[in-house]
Amino acid sequence: MKWRDSHTAAANARAVLPALAGKYFQAGRKAADHKRSPRSLHRFRIQTKRFRYSLELFRPVYGLTLERYLKDLHAIQDALGKVSDCQTILEMLEGDATRERELERSLKKHAKEFRREWRNFDSEGRLKQWKNYLGRVPSRTAARRVARPANRLRAVPAA
Repeated sequence: MKWRDSHTAAANARAVLPALAGKYFQAGRKAADHKRSPRSLHRFRIQTKRFRYSLELFRPVYGLTLERYLKDLHAIQDALGKVSDCQTILEMLEGDATRERELERSLKKHAKEFRREWRNFDSEGRLKQWKNYLGRVPSRTAARRVARPANRLRAVPAA
């Protein structure tokens, strides 16, 4: 599962990314366990960012269809961000019992939201779908359909 300089980016992506997805799903299943602390959820949030950013590097290889997958990861990352925000504020307000109770409730609510979001993300067959998608041979037309800025400047002929 090493990157090979002698292979194309697409060949390396097909070789490396499906296994990376498997590790990500495994970590997510542990993180979604009710016994996880806010700190461990924060670590999983960082892992989610890294996984998402790794996939974003391959937009030219996979084309626009990759955006659907990235959108799902972004939702997980956002849910985890709310947990992390509550934990950080809770630490800052240490000693304010009223606010601590409110934040503890909010923290539990956001952790529950993350678990619900994860269950949707990791529904039946999703890991297989991710691995199949990342392991496929992208078509040349898909690779050319990478999102481009809508406001590209065009050269205007001189009058």
